Amino acid sequence: MEDKIAILILAHHNPDQLTTLIEHLSENFIVYVQIDKKSTLLISELPKHDNVFYFKEVNVYWGDYSLVENMLFVLEKAFKNNHSHYLFISGDDFPIKPNKEIIDFLTVNNSNIYMYANPLPIKTWTFNNGFDRVDRYWYMKIKSRNTVKAINRILLYVQRIFGIKIKRFPIKLYAGSQWLNLTHEALKAVFNFLNSNPEYLKKLKYSRATDEMWIQTIIMNNSVLKEKVINNDLRYIDWETGPEFPRVLNENDEKLLLKSNALFARKFNFNRDKKFINSFLNKLNS
Repeated sequence: MEDKIAILILAHHNPDQLTTLIEHLSENFIVYVQIDKKSTLLISELPKHDNVFYFKEVNVYWGDYSLVENMLFVLEKAFKNNHSHYLFISGDDFPIKPNKEIIDFLTVNNSNIYMYANPLPIKTWTFNNGFDRVDRYWYMKIKSRNTVKAINRILLYVQRIFGIKIKRFPIKLYAGSQWLNLTHEALKAVFNFLNSNPEYLKKLKYSRATDEMWIQTIIMNNSVLKEKVINNDLRYIDWETGPEFPRVLNENDEKLLLKSNALFARKFNFNRDKKFINSFLNKLNS
């Protein structure tokens, strides 16, 4: 197996920011860019490198099962090339460690799986502490987030009144974030599980936000892999200070970013903070 690290970018907007991210990462990583098919982003306008691969195959909707399909699609493409690690980030993220330091960290900790993976129920999660994400029917294929929320509040209320539930796949559920750092061993086990249990994903077809659950659940129910999971996704994300949640990071956050043990951070706004972001990335390379 080639000892190469794959960065899997999920993107849908901000071509200038995405270009900067790709150019920075492509110096040392194999980069796979999965673009929402509905997006106006044009692959023809993005950087061309032998180690950068673009796909635009899945229409993605917030909270929808298409998020799972989107992840699965790019994982299948990357897995065929036998990488040592597979790291998910979004097009709004940037590394906060030098590329070499990211490589060294994963090399030293080469068997560890870094991801948040906590058993349900999760007290801080709405919709029955997370269980309703898989136990109820959701219709999420709507572009407007406010509209989809309103419709599904009504749909959930009706299902609760009449006791309508999906028969859950018989497995203990775990969840975290979709910003996963997987080893080749872990991803191989995920695909083996899916091949042996085709009903697993079928049960998630009408689910809500199970992009934060489907892989965690498979790995944490594998007795060998479970022991290799470090409950940390290595992402710096500020959910507390605002004014946006998560906070859009800028030059005022630089000291905290540099102190962090995370490998990547989110979110950034390149259109607003281009000077800071370019300066920060240059410092990482120096």
